[in-house]
Amino acid sequence: MPGVKAYKYKLKTNARFVAGCSATLDICRELYNAALQERRDAYRTNGLSIGYHAQAVQLPQIKQVREDVGKIHSQVLQDALRRVDKAFDAFFRRCRDGETPGYPRFKAASRYGSFTYPQSGFRLEGDKLHLSKIGSCRLRVSRPIEGTIKTCMIKRDVDGWYVVFAVEENQCPFFPLTGETVGIDVGIENFATLSTGEAVENPEFLRESEAELKTAQRKVSRRKKGSKRRGKAVKLLGKKHQKIGRRRADFHHKTALKVAREFDAIAVEDLNIKGMVKNHHLAKSISDAGWSQFIMILTSKAESAGRMVIKVNPSYTSQDCSRCGQRNRIRLGTRVYRCSRCGLVMHRDRNGALNVKGRAGLSGMVPDGESREPRISTYNAALGV
Repeated sequence: MPGVKAYKYKLKTNARFVAGCSATLDICRELYNAALQERRDAYRTNGLSIGYHAQAVQLPQIKQVREDVGKIHSQVLQDALRRVDKAFDAFFRRCRDGETPGYPRFKAASRYGSFTYPQSGFRLEGDKLHLSKIGSCRLRVSRPIEGTIKTCMIKRDVDGWYVVFAVEENQCPFFPLTGETVGIDVGIENFATLSTGEAVENPEFLRESEAELKTAQRKVSRRKKGSKRRGKAVKLLGKKHQKIGRRRADFHHKTALKVAREFDAIAVEDLNIKGMVKNHHLAKSISDAGWSQFIMILTSKAESAGRMVIKVNPSYTSQDCSRCGQRNRIRLGTRVYRCSRCGLVMHRDRNGALNVKGRAGLSGMVPDGESREPRISTYNAALGV
């Protein structure tokens, strides 16, 4: 079935366009903070709960008083108020679910970096983008847009301005059926081990760039707060983090696409990653691997192509024997799994991947004579790792 996909492009901005976008961001952030304060004060003073519509009807009156607000497209202002509404909806949901509530906070300039045209006010003609009340600029069309553009978001990033189009696709990608199924065990030694015996090496993008990050962070620490030199140092540090994030996302997309093309059904562990990163010995390695992002990307690509993704309980997948089901005590540092009942010997990640596949009902027991180490597959060569 058709779905919604995001297309992100770098903008070739000019001074006038940047000034217009910056002014729009400042007004939207001011409106967001004012709406948040109005809701907070109304509840504390009178016990009243104010919603989106009660605040949106005030916009025409605000425009009469504030000339600068009147220069902003009406739907952009409405979207800023909807963001406040979504923030409170998420707050009340966390309260109901017993999670840490986290009351909505006021936005500093560094924490409010985008505004949206939800329906109209924008127009794309070839490689030229027209924005109502702001102006026009060209963009780097790195790939053609396939489908109908629904919304347009302008985003300020550390290396410039971007446009993000939400596009309703006319059709989803089609991959021919392969008849193959797989279980995936994500890890730290290898990024992922497949039940087929193939393993994807862990590129460790963060650790690879750690020395550069420390140098950039020291420059920020040594600069005087509020100075231009500190601003430049912060920007340089942000670019280094941005590069790491982009490399990691590129790796995740390529790996997920290859898996989705080769297998009709994919079983993964339903991991509590927020709980796992509380282990300070493994937190950096887990965050560097980015399991949560990878599983999200894999699920999106697989489901949009008609594949099946099954999440299973991860408990004891590394302890249970994939051949006989015996539960053996295997420490985290032990990389070779040995079963005390049937004598199975194999890499613990391969054993875990087979258990993940079995729990998803995609079984296929391990044959006798399996090798102890997983095979480093053609994945790494294909991905350029």
